[in-house]
Amino acid sequence: MNLFRTTRRVLVAGALAVMFGGAVFTGTASASTVLAQGCTGSVVGNIGDEIAVQGKDVADLVRAGAKEQEIFLHLNGVNPDGLADTITKAGALPVGSVPNAANGSITGDNVATAVADALKNADGLGFSADQRQKTLNSISTKVAGNCGMTVYAGNYSSPTTLPSSGAVPPPATTLPTSSPSTAIAPPRDYGNIPAAVPGVAVSPGARYPTSAPIAGLPTPEVLPGSPTGQTDVRNAGEADAIAAPPSSGTVQLPMLLAVVALAGVSAALVRTWVLRKLS
Repeated sequence: MNLFRTTRRVLVAGALAVMFGGAVFTGTASASTVLAQGCTGSVVGNIGDEIAVQGKDVADLVRAGAKEQEIFLHLNGVNPDGLADTITKAGALPVGSVPNAANGSITGDNVATAVADALKNADGLGFSADQRQKTLNSISTKVAGNCGMTVYAGNYSSPTTLPSSGAVPPPATTLPTSSPSTAIAPPRDYGNIPAAVPGVAVSPGARYPTSAPIAGLPTPEVLPGSPTGQTDVRNAGEADAIAAPPSSGTVQLPMLLAVVALAGVSAALVRTWVLRKLS
């Protein structure tokens, strides 16, 4: 009986171990590594994928940074070619991951940190600890100044949930759409509008009834002494002139007489002067 219970416990524990182990394995395998083509440009991957730079793509930068610290014939222990070979053999250097966003960036400092970690204990950095640190700093500066990438998430989709603040955006306003109306307008009264039937002579009194004059037209006036039922329609433009009051600036008769007398005297003097000249 005890053996049976022990066996059952072992089987249950093994099944749980397999389940958890499979879950861990599955979660680890779901993320992949994307190798960048160099340490500049752009990289496309899925959210959570690891981005790596190959050591051979930064070997020249490592060599250039180490040469700035090298003394002739490696007298201080700095070997630029050896460090370039070491970083090439390091293979893929993780520098970041694809963010949960449309895009992100991997800076030159991220790449420089990965390179410095790979060369931390490498031969060729220098004999003394101070020189080794100077060489690493020179390499990091060279890499950081020449690297930098943009990362794009190929499986990113923009969120469609409401903001966390709970504010609901106002509904979009729509213009009212026109629809056919079923209302019926009352008929209009056109009885006072002049009308004529083709082929039938209509008298002026029928066309222009005196009982309902057309709006805007003068009302016919019946003159005294006219026969009953006969009207005289005057022209709308007929009018009498109104005498204007005398103006103070009007030339009066005495002034006109004075002007005429002066003109006659002037003419006589001119005639006399002309006759004397001729004689």
